[in-house]
Amino acid sequence: MSKYSDLIQATAERMLDLMKQGTIPWRRPWNDPDAPQNGLINGPWNPTTGKAYRGSNTLILRGAQLVHGYKDNRWLTYKQAAGIGGAQVRRGEKGQQIAYWDFSKMGKAQEGEQPAVEGEEKGYQGPSVFVATVFNASQIDGMPEPPPPFVMPETVRNLRVRELLDRHQPKVHHDGGNRAFYSIAADSIHLPKHHTFSDDVSYQATLLHELAHWTGAKHRLDRDQTGRFGSQDYAKEELVAELSSLFISERLGIGVGREHEGQHAAYLQSWMKALADDPKTLFRAASQAEKVMTFLDIPAFEREPLPVVRKEQEAEKPASTQVAESSEKGGARVRKKERERDVA
Repeated sequence: MSKYSDLIQATAERMLDLMKQGTIPWRRPWNDPDAPQNGLINGPWNPTTGKAYRGSNTLILRGAQLVHGYKDNRWLTYKQAAGIGGAQVRRGEKGQQIAYWDFSKMGKAQEGEQPAVEGEEKGYQGPSVFVATVFNASQIDGMPEPPPPFVMPETVRNLRVRELLDRHQPKVHHDGGNRAFYSIAADSIHLPKHHTFSDDVSYQATLLHELAHWTGAKHRLDRDQTGRFGSQDYAKEELVAELSSLFISERLGIGVGREHEGQHAAYLQSWMKALADDPKTLFRAASQAEKVMTFLDIPAFEREPLPVVRKEQEAEKPASTQVAESSEKGGARVRKKERERDVA
């Protein structure tokens, strides 16, 4: 098996173990005393780039934090940690593998060649996937203190939700009684009346979930939405919508509400069966959820990256010594250019 296949299998096993405990591994229940406050932007992110991790990496790192009890949301590679002045991964610490992608060689696939990415059309050669190892900031000595948590003001959060709806103009009706659903036939979202929700966060979380279903229509992202209630196809579409609403919520600072958490906990058994039957289920759903993010054009939240500094011994070298060494290497051979991929 490839490293990527091993990562898929290990992630499926970890998520199944967590689900067997009755939890949704990528969400904090609404009544959890340690759950982040509404508006808090708190997903896993890379402090050297300022970017949040995306797709399946979000789920992988959230699961790792839950299992190991890491409170810090920052993750970075060994090399990135070494580039921070005075920082060093502690001896004996074990990193977490994630997937990252090389987009430099995309194009048409050869006849009969399968697509490199799940969900891509045949005949298309997608990006190549690699496996990288990252460490949580709590595993690294000498890391700067994390920046103060950013809380999205409620007025801004509400404004961004309204802008999202204004941009895409989905048909939303508040006539669902005690149910929330997307009607494929009418291409419309149906919700209970706003005042029946316990708070605005519960309403918004439910709305975003149904909006994710709305993107799956044939004339939009064209996902298979023909599965009947209780079927595995139905459960997989629910998983796409669940992860989509999670990714949107993380960018907008919308927490999980009571109604939303209770509704989707009911799908745990179906998700567990789908994951046990096919370990790639979660990765496929995360890939589809990222396509939802792109379609809806949800703006990403980025933090100020840490400055990357040279190692102390290199910085202390006299300038003349550094120039001499560079000239000598340049005259002897062509220097191989090294590039480091962005794993966030």
